[in-house]
Amino acid sequence: MTTFSSRRASRRAQRTIFDPELVMASRPLKPGSFPVRFRAICDEVLPDKLFADLYSGFGRPPVSPSLLMRLHLLMIRDGCGDEAALENLLYDERWRYMCNVPLPECIMHPTTLHYFRLRLLFGTIDRGEIARLKEEGIRLREAPIQRIFEETKRVAVRMGLLSPEQAQYIDSTHILGAAAVQDTFRLLFQGLRQVVRAYGEAVAPETQQEVLAALRRSEYTTDHRKPEIDWRDAEARSALLGDLVQDAATLLTACEGAATPGVREALAQLQRLVAQDVEVSEEGQAKIRQGVAKDRQCSVVDPEMRHGRKSSSHRFTGYKAHLAVEPSSGLLTAIATTEGSRYDGDATPEILEQTSPPVLGGDNAYAGPEQRADAVAQGTVILTPTAAATPYHKDNFALDEEAKTVTCPAGATAPIGKGGKVKFPAKTCRACPCQGDCNPGGKGRTLTIGAHEQLQRDLRALARSEEYQDFLRLRCVVEHAIARFIRWAGRKGRYFGKLKTALQMVCGAIGHNLDRLGRVRARRLARAGETA
Repeated sequence: MTTFSSRRASRRAQRTIFDPELVMASRPLKPGSFPVRFRAICDEVLPDKLFADLYSGFGRPPVSPSLLMRLHLLMIRDGCGDEAALENLLYDERWRYMCNVPLPECIMHPTTLHYFRLRLLFGTIDRGEIARLKEEGIRLREAPIQRIFEETKRVAVRMGLLSPEQAQYIDSTHILGAAAVQDTFRLLFQGLRQVVRAYGEAVAPETQQEVLAALRRSEYTTDHRKPEIDWRDAEARSALLGDLVQDAATLLTACEGAATPGVREALAQLQRLVAQDVEVSEEGQAKIRQGVAKDRQCSVVDPEMRHGRKSSSHRFTGYKAHLAVEPSSGLLTAIATTEGSRYDGDATPEILEQTSPPVLGGDNAYAGPEQRADAVAQGTVILTPTAAATPYHKDNFALDEEAKTVTCPAGATAPIGKGGKVKFPAKTCRACPCQGDCNPGGKGRTLTIGAHEQLQRDLRALARSEEYQDFLRLRCVVEHAIARFIRWAGRKGRYFGKLKTALQMVCGAIGHNLDRLGRVRARRLARAGETA
């Protein structure tokens, strides 16, 4: 077992009867099986020294970070919690073999894993420093866990599986939120409770009691569930909604002077909850707003998860994981996590911060005009599936950006108007011999010239070429990679909040890459006549 210290990582010279290899000597694992592959690749890619900067040089020696990282990957893969993972480590010889730890060193408290996650996210377990980093807005790109992910890519380069010149593909998959979706009544009630709690921590008890006395309802400090009423009675529902909205208005006025960050955050959330779900009539009657507000907050427990769609019929609530995949090896080269309601193209800049292939294929959602222009400036061309251009497709209309005109295939010219709108006169179109194919209605052909129009045309023409048509057909390979990633990361989030969900996704990407590297390593050793 490799024992970590602040000075160096060393292996014990003397083995004991509890070492996994000796315990399993009478019933060895099958060569090339998952435990053997995982143990071998982790010994190579995840040594203790990789985590050296996460620990100080003082105090007692910590639990091996390589052990904790392996344990964390396995518990996410198997969907178990901290306590269950430690039980597996204690009672399952295969887990001890994969983690390379003898039995006497398996006894640890579950909070050890919690503190290790803090180190992976923030690089420290100091609460004051963590609070400062959160207030400044930490990006996962800067977290230590991202360095571990980058290490798997460096190993892949050394093994000849990755190259900066290889084209890659980008796609997304949905991640279900860990918190329950709450209805309007529960959202408002829990939002009020949070304001009352934060305000009580910021002021004297007498001041809090004065504010509570002005509220219509008294359950905010005694019950965490929404008030019990006859939910079949429309008048009872309307009365409760009116009470909650009135109490929200009272708290927004009474607590406005409190300057603590907790109170300000709770008030902002309460104001957002009321605005998104409630409307007040001219008579002052509160009622639930019809329809769903854009970017609606659907939980107070996890205020960052959102409603999203993968298609017109497939809805979910949670987050999206955006992945860049190298198709030939199936390795993940970049990962980003966004709220479920966010547009896919918003993740493109974060993906390109982690990888810069010459060609990046994906859906049209990742290839907006601004995203493509920014990518080209970084040396990456984003290609999307493009239908064959018909003789009268917009791309066959000559564009003169200097003169701000567009000329049709028949030679007629029209100016580019406000908002990029182009309108050919109906009289001109009806007299044209191409009218039947170009403008069957005879009302005049219209076009919209968007931002970076010429760049978009050039990239669409490139995507129609036979060379890149073959590349864009590799989407099925990417879907397989996403399926393997979900096997490691899980379809459902384990933690509340975007940052911790992103940690889970990066750990899933690390596990996926280690698994792919381990398979390649095992095949190469088998061909060389060795065993992993």
